[in-house]
Amino acid sequence: MPTVPDPLKPYRLYIAMFVLNLAIVVGVIALLYREPPRPVVVSAPPTRVPTSISKASTRIRVTVSGAVNDPGTFELDSDARLADALQKAGVKPEADISKLTLTLALKDGDKIVVPARATSAATSNTTAPAATNPALPSPGTSAATPSAPTKLNLNTATLEELDALPGIGPALAQRILDYRKQNGSFKSIEELKNVRGIGDALYADLKDLVTVQ
Repeated sequence: MPTVPDPLKPYRLYIAMFVLNLAIVVGVIALLYREPPRPVVVSAPPTRVPTSISKASTRIRVTVSGAVNDPGTFELDSDARLADALQKAGVKPEADISKLTLTLALKDGDKIVVPARATSAATSNTTAPAATNPALPSPGTSAATPSAPTKLNLNTATLEELDALPGIGPALAQRILDYRKQNGSFKSIEELKNVRGIGDALYADLKDLVTVQ
């Protein structure tokens, strides 16, 4: 039986090489487009920041006595001033705060004694000649009168002076100055109640500390 000639026989080698090259190209492309392995990221656990700070570290305790309505020990902010302690204790009308520096910075454990005008008068009397009755002035002499404490003039006070008053911060001091600028000089200390932020309670603490001239 005659053999049928294979027309592709001379090209079999080329076909095999083509298929082999094609397989290599496909393999290279597959390697190039293969998704690289994702790196494993190990992160340290977040450092826990304390959310609560002991108030004791930012608070101080001071003792107020003398001519105040509520003597005792009070807890204040560490940056508190003497005026803040006086506001807590409440100043009596006879208190002589002219001898105190209201802007004085306080420390933990401070003891504050608020003098009274009557105490000043009694001290002055100790240098006078002795009388038969200590409660009465000596004949021919007049009884010593206590000197009035220096009050802050609302019509000439500066921002710093107003800020030093108990219960008055920088913002409220600026409102007082703005009110004075818009309405003119204060005619009476009762006008303080027209300033936004000054109510009856705060006015009661301030009325004996200020004046209008």
